[in-house]
Amino acid sequence: MSPTHGFELIEKKEIQEYRTEAGLYRHIKTGAQLLSLVNDDENKVFGITFRTPPHDSTGVAHILEHCVLCGSRKYPVKEPFVELLKGSLQTFLNAFTYPDKTCYPVASQNHKDFYNLIDVYLDAVFYPLLDPYIFKQEGWHLEAESLKGPFQLKGVVFNEMKGAYSSPDSVLSEYSLQSLFPDSPYGFDSGGNPKEIPNLTYEQFKAFHERFYHPSNSRIFFYGDDDPETRFKIIDHYLKDFEPLEIDSRILPQHPFPSPRVVERPYMVGEDTDSPKAMVTCNWVLGETAETLKNFSLRVLEYILLGMPGSPLRKALIESGLGEDLAGDGLGAELLQIYFSTGLKGVDEKELPSVPELVKETLTKLAEAGIDQGTVEAGLNAIEFRLRENNPGRFPRGLVLMLRALTTWLYDHDPFAMLCFEKPLSRIRASVEKGNYFEG
Repeated sequence: MSPTHGFELIEKKEIQEYRTEAGLYRHIKTGAQLLSLVNDDENKVFGITFRTPPHDSTGVAHILEHCVLCGSRKYPVKEPFVELLKGSLQTFLNAFTYPDKTCYPVASQNHKDFYNLIDVYLDAVFYPLLDPYIFKQEGWHLEAESLKGPFQLKGVVFNEMKGAYSSPDSVLSEYSLQSLFPDSPYGFDSGGNPKEIPNLTYEQFKAFHERFYHPSNSRIFFYGDDDPETRFKIIDHYLKDFEPLEIDSRILPQHPFPSPRVVERPYMVGEDTDSPKAMVTCNWVLGETAETLKNFSLRVLEYILLGMPGSPLRKALIESGLGEDLAGDGLGAELLQIYFSTGLKGVDEKELPSVPELVKETLTKLAEAGIDQGTVEAGLNAIEFRLRENNPGRFPRGLVLMLRALTTWLYDHDPFAMLCFEKPLSRIRASVEKGNYFEG
């Protein structure tokens, strides 16, 4: 097939699960990849994502996400993002900073509005103003009522992360992730640790954009009923001015520990110190996200263990009386490696060692005696129903599919793997029928 507006086809696929014609394309000049999903959904979605692994906890990726939407070469207004929220027909407009990527998605049901939103976002990510004032406003700066002080640290992201670090649940989630991946970018806080944010300089901030916000480091996504050829034309208009660039933004796997580790971290509590305040999670790395069958299997297993009121691990933890409620993120399947985190909060410090013992004892018992077949069937049916229904709640359907594709695509694996669920679910169901699939 001849190139279309600077793009060549890598792979074409019919995704029957969502009645979608999909194509993976490569921009010939820059190497940028574009995933095009064509269907009859009028709520069209566009997204551009950059791999942005942090090398510290200054929150540079998070601050940059805010700053690129504060004016660009073609749209040099103070807050184009706010203007779009007020004046466009958008059904979704936002940006996300993850531990290893930054996403800029938009959605609209109106074709002209959709293409206008795309133009604003492309100009923002590739040609942002990024002047020192914007950096100080969104990142950090010193503020005082007079030259005599007292001086206070301020900034949109700085204040946002101060709020995040005042939440025990948020802190526990961050510490749990960092404990599993001490030798990878996930060992840092991409959102920014308030103690580290003031260490970020304007020069480092600019260099981060120059390094990672390049077409050669991008993943571009389209979804909906708009004209496929127009998609390539719009994107090539921006990409054609760039030269290809070798960018090493790879995320390498965390090597296994030789033995289990125990990490203790303090956190701030309120004035009420009468009730137990300790929290504890047990955390495991479970393989790479791109292992499709394992990925789907673990999603089902997590629901079996924690997702229902009668789930065995959930029930054991809650009924133990060791804590007030569950803690931990459960299954994390959006990064390079899948992880599992569960435990309790509101634990008496003297009882902390009892929680990991209970988790291990419960899982060992389930592996040896087997999981109730009715619970297994309920978990499998629930996950299958969720995938088939594809009910994104307040999000556009296309955005959910974009994020699902990125769980493999971002790491240079098949972007269709997590979208095509029929075959892996059929294999899981066949293995379940034979018995002891999840017990090993």
